[in-house]
Amino acid sequence: MMRKIAFSLLCPLISLFLLTSCLGDEDEVTKSSEVALHSFGIKDIKTTHTIRKENGEDSTYTVVTPGATVHFTIDQERCLVYNSDSIPYGTDVTHVLVSVKADGGVCYFDTKGAAASIEDSIDFTNPVTFQVTSHDELFARTYRVSLNVHQVDPTKTSWEKFDATGFPKDLFVEQKALVKGDSLFVLGTDANGACHVASTALDNAHIWNSTPCTGLEDNSLSVVLFNDRFYLTTGSGLYSSTDAVIWTAMSADTDVTTLLAVEGNSVWGVSADSLVLSFDMATWKSKQQITKKFGRGVASFSEPLNTNEHIMRTIFVATPEAADTCALVWSKLTTEDHWVEIEPKGSNIYGCPNLENLVVLQYAGKMHAFGGKSVGNRKSPLEAFAQCYESRDNGVTWKVYDEAFSLPNEFKGRTDSFSAATDGEYVWVMWSNGEVWRGRWNGLSY
Repeated sequence: MMRKIAFSLLCPLISLFLLTSCLGDEDEVTKSSEVALHSFGIKDIKTTHTIRKENGEDSTYTVVTPGATVHFTIDQERCLVYNSDSIPYGTDVTHVLVSVKADGGVCYFDTKGAAASIEDSIDFTNPVTFQVTSHDELFARTYRVSLNVHQVDPTKTSWEKFDATGFPKDLFVEQKALVKGDSLFVLGTDANGACHVASTALDNAHIWNSTPCTGLEDNSLSVVLFNDRFYLTTGSGLYSSTDAVIWTAMSADTDVTTLLAVEGNSVWGVSADSLVLSFDMATWKSKQQITKKFGRGVASFSEPLNTNEHIMRTIFVATPEAADTCALVWSKLTTEDHWVEIEPKGSNIYGCPNLENLVVLQYAGKMHAFGGKSVGNRKSPLEAFAQCYESRDNGVTWKVYDEAFSLPNEFKGRTDSFSAATDGEYVWVMWSNGEVWRGRWNGLSY
């Protein structure tokens, strides 16, 4: 009789001990396949964005991300739960409601290590431990749940300055940068007009090689990269090179003074008052008479249309010889016979700004223009390197966007020579004082 009484008193204590499998130290829990977390999700969450308005004031707005669009992976082997695609930067994850399906009862441990109900909002600033306990309270299993959030602001650009050993200091009066394969090249002329080249591997831009160019009678920075070779025009003719150091004169049947643009398997150039085309850089054919001078070439781009991959659009940007307020932008499709100049007419006052040492890059799917102070009689002169102008409509309009690629404050007001290029992921800027910078728009991660 006494044994029965003692056993009946002991049963509640055993049940209480088993119940602590959800409330006690997770290290003392016995793992078992009898219990498992089958699905995990969150309710709708909010992200707050801050933008700079045209009047210079900050404005905030909130975007709601549906919880159903955030997909979680449950790794049963390692007992990990996580979302592979991070949710937007700036999302508040301190009060998140969850939805869970499991074999057994579920609780989580708060920041103080105490067990709490999953009906409450949960702080996911750091990973959270969830515990599933079997219905008979004999087994339990713990999971580490992470709610991954982007840690960088996608509207910003991250810049770093390299300690670039070997990059020439106070040598380049004028320079142009190009990326070939996994290397970065900077061609430039010194105060005497002699041409030099500096180069580096993209994955080791701390070390540069610099040497004078050979084989050039005179020098020019009208250069393109075509079929894995460099081509350059000077007053004495057309030259080619594989390494941008040793140049070889080419025989051509026309006097090409400017290399305009690479269009797929062909190259456009300027000869006298004509636009000429070549498929082999040796034979050139006149295609279009021009009455307006192209000026100094800045950059060219050629890529397939989004709507038809078999048609390419080529854009050429140049600074005019006259002190105009806008640069020259020309455009052509492979289905068209002639180049057309894009001009800021009528109500369109957003032409590509004419800047000293203007650079135009194709980066992150957009065209970007920046450089020194403005040239021409502008009502409001532009400060050197104060803004980066972006075109989202193939060179028709150029505006400053708050959430786009931007320049570091250290560039503002600078007057020394520079060059810039992009390898697709990074934008490289090289200064004549020997500085090398690399920037990446954080929005590429989204």
